[in-house]
Amino acid sequence: MSVLNQDVRQRVDDQEWALRIELAAAYRVFAMFGWTHLIHTHITAKVPGDKEHFLINRLGLLWEEINASSLVKVDADGGIVDHGSNTSSINPAGFKIHSAIHLSSRAADWIMHFHVPEVNAIANLKGGLIRGLSVYSMDLGGISYHDFEHATSGSDVCARMVSDLGPKNKVLMLPNHGAITIGGSVHEAFYLTYQLVQACKVQILTQSCSRSNSDILIVDEETVEQTYQIVQNNYTGNEFGKMEWDAAKRKMEAEQGLGYKD
Repeated sequence: MSVLNQDVRQRVDDQEWALRIELAAAYRVFAMFGWTHLIHTHITAKVPGDKEHFLINRLGLLWEEINASSLVKVDADGGIVDHGSNTSSINPAGFKIHSAIHLSSRAADWIMHFHVPEVNAIANLKGGLIRGLSVYSMDLGGISYHDFEHATSGSDVCARMVSDLGPKNKVLMLPNHGAITIGGSVHEAFYLTYQLVQACKVQILTQSCSRSNSDILIVDEETVEQTYQIVQNNYTGNEFGKMEWDAAKRKMEAEQGLGYKD
């Protein structure tokens, strides 16, 4: 049976409340950077200690309106376990994609799905993203691709998406659609998203200035992989994306305040 009560903080444990605050911050940060599609797309996170409960945005809210209490807790099938602070619904097609990845062998704790136009544009290219084109793209690791299918078009759509993501890659480009990033933490998934958006912008600018890829300076694959490994080995002493996420959250708080924590 689903739960509806204004005082969400009083009925969830400390771990879930901390996760709600961090997830609400992620929605607000995406809004700050303009990575939104009005009320559409999703960021989801697995509730700590519970393999089959997840938090997602309430359908109908702009991302800058989302706070910790408004998030909806759902089970693996998208059934609402806790409505949050108001009677709510979710986008079942959107969560279907996330659930498939959360419950797959990848078992990602955080999944970010977005329709940023620049990312969509690069996903549409037959050659896809050029990893050796910028410092942004070299941070991403391997890139997976999944051709367009609507999540409701068949029972095995999400299984194919998970298969196309594969066992290692953390970025899934969706031609004619957008992209997905996954991570074990909010900072990992966030920084992959940031680097992906910037990488796509650089590629669009570069290719618009050239007649063909033969005119473009592209770093060789061996150097790209070496660079990726340096970043993954936390050469700054911090986990991948941790300092960047903290900085982005401070910027969001300075611009939008602390209402996301309510």
